[in-house]
Amino acid sequence: MSGEEQQSNSDTRNSEWELEFRPKKLRVWTVAIAVVVLILHIIWALTLTAGRDTGVHIGSADQLAFVAIGIILAGLILLLLRIRIRAGSSGVELAGLLATKLYRWEDIVGFTFPLSAQWARLELPAYEHVGIPAIQAMDGDSAVTAMHALRDVALKYKPSAADPENVADR
Repeated sequence: MSGEEQQSNSDTRNSEWELEFRPKKLRVWTVAIAVVVLILHIIWALTLTAGRDTGVHIGSADQLAFVAIGIILAGLILLLLRIRIRAGSSGVELAGLLATKLYRWEDIVGFTFPLSAQWARLELPAYEHVGIPAIQAMDGDSAVTAMHALRDVALKYKPSAADPENVADR
C-alpha cells in the first residue's frame, strides 16, 4: 500500500468522528501517578539491600522483581489514558479502561450532566444511562465545551438528543 493510500484510509477513519474528547486533568494525574509508582518501586528495589542485615537475603532477582511489579502497576494505571468519547455519523463511542462501546443514534435519548455528578451521562431509553467518564466535572470549562460540542454533533444526527430540556423532561 502506498503512502497516499494509507493517508487516505486514515483520513476516512478519522473523518467518521466529528468530536473526539479525552479528560484533561485525569490524563495529567494518571501520568504523574504512574511515574511516582514506578520511581517508588525502583527506589525500594535499590534500598532493599542497603546495609541492613535482617537475616533475609535479597538478591538481584528480587530487585528486578520489584522493578517489574512497578512497571506492571504503572502500566495498569496508564490504562486510564484510554478513556475518551467520540461522536459522529455512526453514533457515540465511549472508550473505557478495557472496552469500547458504540451507541447508535437511534438508541440515544440525550446527554445530561447532573449537578452532583462527577461526569456526564449518556441517556438511554427506559430511563437508563451510561456514564461518560471522558467529560469530567474536574475539567471545568473544558468539560462544558465538550458537552456543547457533543450536543452540536447530536443536533446533526438526532436533534431531540441535543436539547437538554427535552432530555430532562422525559
